[in-house]
Amino acid sequence: MATTSDHQPFRILHAVRSPVGGIFRHILDLANGQAERGHHVGIVADSLTGGDRAKAALEEIAPRLKLGVHRLAIRREPFLTDIPVWVRFMRLTHRLKPNVLHGHGAKAGAFVRLRAHSKDTIRVYTPHGGSLHYPLNTLKGNIYSRLERALMNSTDLFLFESAFARDTYQRTIGKPTGLLRCVFNGVTAEEFDPVARAPDATDVVYVGEFRSIKAPTF
Repeated sequence: MATTSDHQPFRILHAVRSPVGGIFRHILDLANGQAERGHHVGIVADSLTGGDRAKAALEEIAPRLKLGVHRLAIRREPFLTDIPVWVRFMRLTHRLKPNVLHGHGAKAGAFVRLRAHSKDTIRVYTPHGGSLHYPLNTLKGNIYSRLERALMNSTDLFLFESAFARDTYQRTIGKPTGLLRCVFNGVTAEEFDPVARAPDATDVVYVGEFRSIKAPTF
């Protein structure tokens, strides 16, 4: 298990496929909080998604990240290009030498946990839905659940952002042998500031990534 002295910061690398929605907000909050505590933090994110908003958010946080921001072309579904991308990811981790390698979501979580066990680096996984969204009686659901089970015990620490995610994982995949903790999403004090109503305001508010799986109805 990776450890540091009281005066030595951790080297923490967060990996995510798609830098959008709640998963991206969660990672930015973690990275900012860890950097404020003096740790050396970095982010690896997909270069195919996120658009200008993700680019702007990563550029804003980049000066605080001593391990930098790195973009790789990571597809949502399993694909042959995952192999060379994973090789590039492994080379990056070898160069940055993180004490904590934290994968967010199914694809990044797989990349992290396919790394061989090391006494110098812990492999952390936070499921954010992903493979858990598919019913087990579907082909994708069956395949993805099997892959999750195969990687389950190659995980040193599970960090769930909600009790719901933890319970869903344990019900559909199984109970991990590694450490399991819930670290709940939070909000900042600034988010309680009053919001001025725009003259042309509507009654429609949508929070999160705009996908059909979120069941938006209008």
